Amino acid sequence: MVLSQAPDAGAVAYNKNSGEVVWKTPNLGNESYTSPAVVKIDGEDHLVMVISSTNPIGRRDLPQTMGKVVGIEPLTGEILWEYDKWNCHISVAPAVDAGNNKVLVVGGYELGATMLQVEKQADGSYQTKELFVTEEFGDQTKPPLLTDDYFYAQYGTNNRRDGLTCMSMDGEIMWKTKRDPDFNKGSMIYADGLILATDGAKKLYLIEPSPEEFKPIASTELLGEPKQGADGIAARVGGSTQNWAPIALSQGKLLIRDQNRMMCLNVAE
Repeated sequence: MVLSQAPDAGAVAYNKNSGEVVWKTPNLGNESYTSPAVVKIDGEDHLVMVISSTNPIGRRDLPQTMGKVVGIEPLTGEILWEYDKWNCHISVAPAVDAGNNKVLVVGGYELGATMLQVEKQADGSYQTKELFVTEEFGDQTKPPLLTDDYFYAQYGTNNRRDGLTCMSMDGEIMWKTKRDPDFNKGSMIYADGLILATDGAKKLYLIEPSPEEFKPIASTELLGEPKQGADGIAARVGGSTQNWAPIALSQGKLLIRDQNRMMCLNVAE
């Protein structure tokens, strides 16, 4: 299942063996960089798509429309529900299943996060309820982690450095690292009760998740110095040490890379 956003198709489901189109929705609105996410609503799978609001950069002549969060029946492509007040002109992070029929959607570019409640009605239809909107929590490149009813995100945007940030289920900000340390647009995964996180540049952190405070267990500088002569966006965000790429963990081995090299680390011992 992919979010195509082509002129005559929005979300599209393909047969994994034959490539045959199983279903497709109409175009859902503006562009989106997000992947589909599966969330549980009353015990049933809903496929959730996040659609950007109109990008105003260099496009002032276009009608300015809000983005959407759309819930789809994954077997048939039927659109089950829609939230039409999402405000992020470059949506990258997939939606997060927050449990109890709640969906968290986050954006970068200083546009924050929205928590939705999806409610099934007596006639079998669905409606959405906006629980809160905040500009104090978000993530520009990936979804937050959720553990023990608290969310963790690296809220580094082009103009904001809130660092690693912890938020409660009701939208209360528990703490922010800001620039000490600065996590920029790094990557995170949760494994064996701990968070492995890169800082978007050189460092890898091992962190105990806690709503009380930032609790680093260990850190190490793995990646090299910025490449001299880097230009474009690489020059602004660290040259060859830009490591926005997702990290991956399998059988105790962690794969990490920047713009210059890739490393595999044994983190199980």
